[in-house]
Amino acid sequence: MTVPARTPSPVSTTRQTLVRLRGWLLGVTALTLATSLAVFLGVAGNADVAADRSVPAVLASYDAQDALRNAHLAAVRNLAEGGEVLGGPGVDYQRQIAGAGQYLTLLAENNAAGDRGTQAIQTIEALLVTYTGLIGQADARYRDAGLRALGVAALRDAASLLDDILLRLEDLRGMQLRAFDDQADNKWTNMLTAAVWLLPLVGLGVLLARTQVYLTRRFRRTVNVPLLAATVVTVGMVALTALSLWSADKLDRARAGVEAVHDSRQGQLKAVGFRAADGLANQVKAQCATACDDTIEELRSPFPSPPASSTPGQTVVAADQAIVADADDAADSRSVELALPLLALGIAVLVLWGFRPRLAEYGERST
Repeated sequence: MTVPARTPSPVSTTRQTLVRLRGWLLGVTALTLATSLAVFLGVAGNADVAADRSVPAVLASYDAQDALRNAHLAAVRNLAEGGEVLGGPGVDYQRQIAGAGQYLTLLAENNAAGDRGTQAIQTIEALLVTYTGLIGQADARYRDAGLRALGVAALRDAASLLDDILLRLEDLRGMQLRAFDDQADNKWTNMLTAAVWLLPLVGLGVLLARTQVYLTRRFRRTVNVPLLAATVVTVGMVALTALSLWSADKLDRARAGVEAVHDSRQGQLKAVGFRAADGLANQVKAQCATACDDTIEELRSPFPSPPASSTPGQTVVAADQAIVADADDAADSRSVELALPLLALGIAVLVLWGFRPRLAEYGERST
């Protein structure tokens, strides 16, 4: 007797639909993780470089200029008022010069301008050695009343060289600022980049919602709790990834803060420069009372008298603190790079959990 061959049961179309939906949800979850993590790490990487290198380098260039101006002012004052008695350009001069050297070292350590920046720093350091040598010559000549005029000439040469050093520091700061611009405005911090991570997350949320509707209609149940939880976790991923926009905004604020503080910094430098130039002009006048009017005017002309009510130092300190705070906030990832993979894994687990009973229920059915 021949046993008729058994016809294999047709695979349930509902099961096929469930498997496809589960596959789509897992695939889109992986895509959202990849895009969200890539964008967040891109913004965080730029913010880290800006906070750790560019911002310290820019502020160090300002501080080096300020220290050099104050060192020169201290040398002029001490040599003019007490050089013969005390000897040397003064303790304050030595302190300010040492500070300038430390700021240049900080600049070298945090230089974000590549080889050009390194070469500029090396040139400035070499010129600074020449400058301190001229101050030493002025000091030696000031100790001899008969050589005071030569001391004034050496001090004037030092002032001229200092102007060149300060201009080179200005150019160096421009290099650091251009690097900062690249970090604050690039493909990762661009607002349009938000679409790269937002669209997959929105797509995942829509797909979860449509799956919930399908399951409700097909299985006549109110809600699938695991998939609802996965939707909530997706919203959490949106919130965490959106912190990249907040970091980019903080980076922009830090860059704008550097621009805003520039005028205060220049006011501070000009105020100190005015006092040093005025002191040097008085020294020239003492040694050349009648024939050096043009020289005296030339020394004073770059530095208009600052307003008596000006307090640039206080403004600068507050602005620097705000810039550093914004840059540090931008660089603080808040461990989002660790939280995003955990959330994506949670969504995947919830999706598998949510589909498991439905697949088991329709595993052998043909409808």
